[in-house]
Amino acid sequence: MDTISLYKSRIDGLMDILFGAGVSNPQTIIEQLNYLLFLRALSIKDDEAELLGITDESEKIFSGELKKYRWQNLLALNAEDLFKTIEESFDLLQKKSKNPTVKLLFRNAHVKIFDKPTLRRVLHEIEIFSKELDTIAHDGDKDVFGDMYEYLLSKLSSAGTNGQFRTPRHIIDFMVKVVDPKKNETILDPACGTAGFLVAAYRYMAGEYTSEKMKKAGSPRAMDKLSADEKNFLFNHMFTGFDSDEDMIKFGMMNLHLHGLTKSRLSRQNSLTDTSGLKDKFDVILANPPFSGKIDEESVSEELRMGTKATELLFLRFMMEHLSLKGKLAVIVPEGVIFNPSRAHSKTREMLLEKGLWAVVSLPSGVFNPYSPVKTSIVFIDAAISTTKDEILFIKIENDGFDLGAQRKPAGKDDLPAALEVLRKWRNEERVKNAATVYVERSKIIKKNNFSLNGDRYREKIASANTKWSMVKLGEICEINPKKSEVSSLSSDTEVSFVPMADISENESFFVPKQIKKLKDVLIGYTYFKDDDVLLAKVTPCFENGKSGIAKKLQNGIGFGSSEFIVLRASKKILPELIYQFVTSIDFKAEGKRRMTGTGGLQRVPIEFVKEYEIPLPPINVQKQIVAKLNMHRKNIDRTKHLIAGFEERIKNEIEKLWD
Repeated sequence: MDTISLYKSRIDGLMDILFGAGVSNPQTIIEQLNYLLFLRALSIKDDEAELLGITDESEKIFSGELKKYRWQNLLALNAEDLFKTIEESFDLLQKKSKNPTVKLLFRNAHVKIFDKPTLRRVLHEIEIFSKELDTIAHDGDKDVFGDMYEYLLSKLSSAGTNGQFRTPRHIIDFMVKVVDPKKNETILDPACGTAGFLVAAYRYMAGEYTSEKMKKAGSPRAMDKLSADEKNFLFNHMFTGFDSDEDMIKFGMMNLHLHGLTKSRLSRQNSLTDTSGLKDKFDVILANPPFSGKIDEESVSEELRMGTKATELLFLRFMMEHLSLKGKLAVIVPEGVIFNPSRAHSKTREMLLEKGLWAVVSLPSGVFNPYSPVKTSIVFIDAAISTTKDEILFIKIENDGFDLGAQRKPAGKDDLPAALEVLRKWRNEERVKNAATVYVERSKIIKKNNFSLNGDRYREKIASANTKWSMVKLGEICEINPKKSEVSSLSSDTEVSFVPMADISENESFFVPKQIKKLKDVLIGYTYFKDDDVLLAKVTPCFENGKSGIAKKLQNGIGFGSSEFIVLRASKKILPELIYQFVTSIDFKAEGKRRMTGTGGLQRVPIEFVKEYEIPLPPINVQKQIVAKLNMHRKNIDRTKHLIAGFEERIKNEIEKLWD
């Protein structure tokens, strides 16, 4: 059995044992295994100290009254005594240990494997497979315990209450490779969770600073290219992480410890509220901070306040405040950071540009399934790069090597390696032009009122330069969601048409309402429109399914309907029929789906996206010709559908005859 299969099968087996014993919460299972694995790791450390001839008891964890809790002593106990002894050890380690990491790790720790024979079995199973991993470690793979623990952490299957979820390993590795951290650089993750970014940065540098000779000899992370002082800095001063969740800090500490980073600075504190006065600057910042929460403005540290409660913006402000002058940053942000027109969002984008933004990578919307459907991007800052370039690189990732379903199963296509190569070449002044990339002059972004970082908008502008018709935004040629004040002068008993979402057919260009209501019954809480207005469903799945249409034959020319409609009223410059064709097109729906905000089945297309969407605008006489041609195509499609339905009915009849 290879190493990876070994620790995966052993961890899966342990989890099955605990599930069978009634420990059903994945986080509780990880927590309990975390404590037991750490007990063993600390005992092994004491054993190694003795082999090295270290007799100073202060250098050991299990000395004095704690000596009875060493791992080997625990293995000799029966089930009843084991439960009591481990519970005692948790209590005394956090009270009596002189090691601050140990004190924090075992704070509030309790045994939650209440079936005592199961606890003893788990302990011995850990010993069996840990000995197997010991052999592998002695043969050269020093990070095998770290790899095992990262797999254990990957089993955390539910998001935390503060927007926590595990960043996929391949996305972390991509970000680290782009940032390219170097020896003697300090590295921070201000929302570190289980320390995945810090561990990935360590692993990357360990590979970069290990000679090919040592790699071939079976020591892939020997770091023989580093001096003793450089190694000392890496292991003792390089890595810092903050997190507000004590459990995450414990998991992160264990993760770093098993990778040999026993003296890294990991602190339980909220970067937005608890770091007031922190003056440290960092050379590299890697993060995927919470982006679903709101925080009370009064709780935010004064130096971070910017008139917003959005955690994603406040974290970005924190990171930019604590980035060194030549610092490098890679951070995952929700799509709102990229294009939201609010003052706080625009100011944040302006700050990113000022700090040295050089690239934006758009990720597929399902990257964080099953935790979050939010569309995200990665923004990269590096002042050393940005000062030599007049352009910012935008890259769109369509596939990341996994399907976008809830289970995120491996899939064939992966755009990340090609994107990494494009980014590396751009560092060295080499442009790579393809369908996924667009290079935009910094001055053009700055000139835009809201400093938009939406690569698609710039890509479309460049493409539109080759069209024969001028490009316009829908918001420039349509009135979006007309005001109800237009009908406020009418009698409250005026009869108007009423159109619930269910009455709009999919892929039907016109609709005639079936229901009549009085104005007073619909004026509040419903969407207003009139004859020839285009209705567009904004909520999923109605938007994706094409629930849209042009209003016709409304009672008194007035209609009201679902609040989930966006209304587009054509100006004299464009036909309603052409608007309908654009807002039901494949491209519009695909782009709208990427921009949706909200969660689960309540995701909605932002109205700002509809207003900003650009279309070519031919003259009215040409529009009429285009609409006529499109209508003919639709009729042919409908005719074909009827033919298909007829053939399907014949097939059904023929099959039924077989049973006669």
